Amino acid sequence: MLLYRFCVSSSLHLKETLSIFILTILLGCGGGGGSGQVAPPSSAGCGPYPSESTSPYVLPYESGTSSFVSQGNCTNGSHRTGTPDQYAYDFLMPIGTLIIASRAGTVSRVLDTFADNTGQPGEENVVGITHADGSVALYFHLAQNGAMVSLQQAVDVGDTIALSGNSGNSTEPHLHFVVTGPPGTGGVGTVPVTFNNTDPHANGLQSGRSYAAR
Repeated sequence: MLLYRFCVSSSLHLKETLSIFILTILLGCGGGGGSGQVAPPSSAGCGPYPSESTSPYVLPYESGTSSFVSQGNCTNGSHRTGTPDQYAYDFLMPIGTLIIASRAGTVSRVLDTFADNTGQPGEENVVGITHADGSVALYFHLAQNGAMVSLQQAVDVGDTIALSGNSGNSTEPHLHFVVTGPPGTGGVGTVPVTFNNTDPHANGLQSGRSYAAR
């Protein structure tokens, strides 16, 4: 069994902590969309998605920049329907790209000790931010020593939280972004997310195109 080193805020309930730990194991690569290939969409449906206009989320990179989505939701790649990665997004970006908080919350997890470019499953550097409703945004494949926040730190939407990398089971530098539902969320445990600062995407961001953060 792989050993996972992680830090979780003591303010999290045990059930939530365990659910995040299990999600990490199930995610495996935390992405896989860094292969440089665009994962085709699945025939299975996704959603329903929340309205973009009222979404509390912004794209997890700086305003005025763009990123290419190599894998969206419900693909025939590693974000398959029925898995915890079903509602994950993979954003291609060079190592060292600034990552921002997609939504305000409290830092509940920080791990940035693993080296980039090893390709080793279980060595995904990650920052987790718990939101007011109990959901948690997870930012995977961060650079070694790339975390720019500390446990229990309050962050606002748009605050810089980390540097992107290529840690863990990843074949190309990218950010793997996914949101776990509040405690008690059923289904795959993660939830569909839209962003209020980019092009219309009523059915989620689509694989194979870039999205500008406005």
